[in-house]
Amino acid sequence: MSRKGRSKRFKSQKFCDPAVCDCCLYVGEGDFLCDKHMEIVISDWVPTENYLMCQTQREAMGDGERDEV
Repeated sequence: MSRKGRSKRFKSQKFCDPAVCDCCLYVGEGDFLCDKHMEIVISDWVPTENYLMCQTQREAMGDGERDEV
Protein backbone atom coordinates (compact mmCIF):
# COMPACT_ATOMS: atom_id res chain seq x y z
CA MET A 1 0.00 0.00 0.00
CA SER A 2 1.46 3.33 -1.07
CA ARG A 3 1.62 6.29 1.30
CA LYS A 4 2.38 8.93 -1.34
CA GLY A 5 -1.01 10.61 -0.99
CA ARG A 6 -0.85 10.66 2.80
CA SER A 7 2.70 11.89 3.29
CA LYS A 8 1.69 15.44 4.15
CA ARG A 9 3.72 16.85 6.98
CA PHE A 10 2.04 19.27 9.31
CA LYS A 11 4.29 21.94 10.74
CA SER A 12 3.74 22.52 14.41
CA GLN A 13 2.89 26.00 15.56
CA LYS A 14 5.45 27.74 17.69
CA PHE A 15 4.76 28.34 21.33
CA CYS A 16 6.83 30.00 24.01
CA ASP A 17 8.03 26.68 25.36
CA PRO A 18 11.62 25.44 24.98
CA ALA A 19 10.33 21.96 24.16
CA VAL A 20 8.43 23.32 21.14
CA CYS A 21 10.08 26.58 20.05
CA ASP A 22 13.80 26.84 19.29
CA CYS A 23 13.76 30.59 20.04
CA CYS A 24 12.58 30.16 23.64
CA LEU A 25 15.25 29.82 26.32
CA TYR A 26 14.81 29.17 30.03
CA VAL A 27 16.93 31.74 31.86
CA GLY A 28 16.08 30.74 35.43
CA GLU A 29 13.61 31.47 38.21
CA GLY A 30 10.60 30.91 35.95
CA ASP A 31 11.71 33.35 33.24
CA PHE A 32 11.89 32.53 29.54
CA LEU A 33 13.60 34.64 26.86
CA CYS A 34 12.78 34.77 23.15
CA ASP A 35 16.30 34.95 21.70
CA LYS A 36 14.93 35.94 18.30
CA HIS A 37 13.35 39.16 19.62
CA MET A 38 15.37 39.46 22.87
CA GLU A 39 12.22 39.85 24.99
CA ILE A 40 11.11 38.07 28.18
CA VAL A 41 8.00 36.07 27.20
CA ILE A 42 7.33 34.37 30.56
CA SER A 43 8.20 35.90 33.92
CA ASP A 44 7.81 33.98 37.19
CA TRP A 45 5.98 31.22 35.26
CA VAL A 46 3.32 33.73 34.04
CA PRO A 47 3.02 34.80 30.36
CA THR A 48 3.91 38.44 29.69
CA GLU A 49 2.51 40.79 27.05
CA ASN A 50 5.24 39.47 24.71
CA TYR A 51 4.04 35.85 25.02
CA LEU A 52 3.68 34.20 21.59
CA MET A 53 5.44 37.18 20.01
CA CYS A 54 6.89 35.09 17.15
CA GLN A 55 3.52 33.61 16.22
CA THR A 56 1.67 36.95 16.42
CA GLN A 57 4.19 38.79 14.23
CA ARG A 58 4.20 36.01 11.63
CA GLU A 59 0.40 36.10 11.32
CA ALA A 60 0.43 39.92 11.13
CA MET A 61 2.84 39.76 8.18
CA GLY A 62 0.68 37.16 6.43
CA ASP A 63 3.29 34.46 6.78
CA GLY A 64 1.25 32.16 9.05
CA GLU A 65 1.90 28.49 8.47
CA ARG A 66 -1.40 27.13 9.70
CA ASP A 67 -3.26 24.50 7.72
CA GLU A 68 -6.96 25.27 7.39
CA VAL A 69 -9.23 22.23 7.62
